[in-house]
Amino acid sequence: MPTAWRVLVGVIFLGFVAVRTLAQAPEPVAPLPTLQALRWDESVLHIVASGKVTFHTFTLREPLRVVIDISPCTLPQETVESEGDTPTAVERLRWAQFKEGVVRVVLGLRENTQYALSTAASGNEAMLALGSSPAEENRKPRPATSSAKPATLPPPPAELVRMEWEHDKDGARLRMTLSRKVLVRLRPLKEGYSTLLELPQVKPGTDLPADWSVKHPLIEEVQFSPDEKGVRSALLVRTTRAASLSVEYDKQQPVITLAVNRPRNAHGKISEKHIVIDPGHGGTSKGAVGRDKDSVVYEKDINLAIAQRVQALLQKEKATVTMTREDDSTVDLYDRPKLANEKGADFFISIHCDSTPAPNSASGTTTYYHASDPDGRALAQAIQKHLAAVTGLPNRGAQTDTAIYQSGFAVLRRSEMPAVLIEVAYINNDKDRAKLKDPKFQQKVAEAIVAGLKAYIEGEKGSQVAQQDVKIRPASDEKDTVPPVQIPEQL
Repeated sequence: MPTAWRVLVGVIFLGFVAVRTLAQAPEPVAPLPTLQALRWDESVLHIVASGKVTFHTFTLREPLRVVIDISPCTLPQETVESEGDTPTAVERLRWAQFKEGVVRVVLGLRENTQYALSTAASGNEAMLALGSSPAEENRKPRPATSSAKPATLPPPPAELVRMEWEHDKDGARLRMTLSRKVLVRLRPLKEGYSTLLELPQVKPGTDLPADWSVKHPLIEEVQFSPDEKGVRSALLVRTTRAASLSVEYDKQQPVITLAVNRPRNAHGKISEKHIVIDPGHGGTSKGAVGRDKDSVVYEKDINLAIAQRVQALLQKEKATVTMTREDDSTVDLYDRPKLANEKGADFFISIHCDSTPAPNSASGTTTYYHASDPDGRALAQAIQKHLAAVTGLPNRGAQTDTAIYQSGFAVLRRSEMPAVLIEVAYINNDKDRAKLKDPKFQQKVAEAIVAGLKAYIEGEKGSQVAQQDVKIRPASDEKDTVPPVQIPEQL
């Protein structure tokens, strides 16, 4: 009897433990909704997810983009394709796994295109309705009925009435007088020190002079041309070295001035400068990950290896160098630019490796600058020019960090000196990763970074000061045999 009692008590106890364990067991995690479809219905983009999600939208400028973040959401294993005919107001539509649980959809739109976002009651679908772009408005037939309300026509393109140069030893200024006020934007091109001033809704005036001349050691070439439709123009500026380009608007008159100056801290010798080198991530922050068959490569380790080589080369140049980390230690994101600011450094250079949600889906080298900072842009162009010459990878150009985040990168946004963030290569691309792991490649990259920084400060080695007059060639000059500027697609 006592034995039977003990068995009964044991069974009851085990049953109690089992019930309690089941009660405390975590509930199974439901799979995230997936992006199911991107479908055009005339000028409305339907974005459909497999379950209830949140759609968050915002706008980026230079160029105009509408960004839609979908969360919680993930991309399905099968490829999602855009369905239907894309409206002419859309220059580009792309989507990707922006980060864990967030799918980002980006629409590149033509200037002045209006849009409105609405969501279905089910919570799994958003409708982005686009208004007509100026080019579309001109092609639409007008209603024949007298009762129809007249459509509001877009304003005609502004005329470029006059262009004239002003210059001194430190820089040159191109003053452009228009028939009405318009907004313009600057965009660095992938080719050396080339920058495009885009003038949406601007055409050359009938009385525009045939050409202009300017003698200045900073400027190599200037070309002006409208596009084939006659509703956009571009001014291509090539400089002899890294230069700071900025646009100034007259508050009272329709006058725009393009200023071309030597950028900040671009004087003297590199030996006189204090540079802060920031090996991205470190310690508990591993950064992006690349996987080989038998090993894992962490971004933080590649960043440090390249940064240490840059440090050694700069010290050889007798420059003052401060590292945000010397080893595999954790450094707060905001402490990195804070250190540079406290040191009163002349430059801040952050070194990183890029990555994408899908392995082997991207390759190449990119150098970012903050927002539209002209000095940061000049530094990015100088470093990217030298990097592109040695990496053997696609040149993704110098780009603004607002193309990635609306507010840009924290380390660039908070730096008080010319600053760049370099994405050397894609760590989850097999070809790029093999290069990143190679000490010889790391040394080439380090040498290119230092060469780019030196070119920013001291000018390009062996460059010749322009002795010829710089010609601006407007398309209205019938005798001009130089081909017009080609307005490229967005980088």
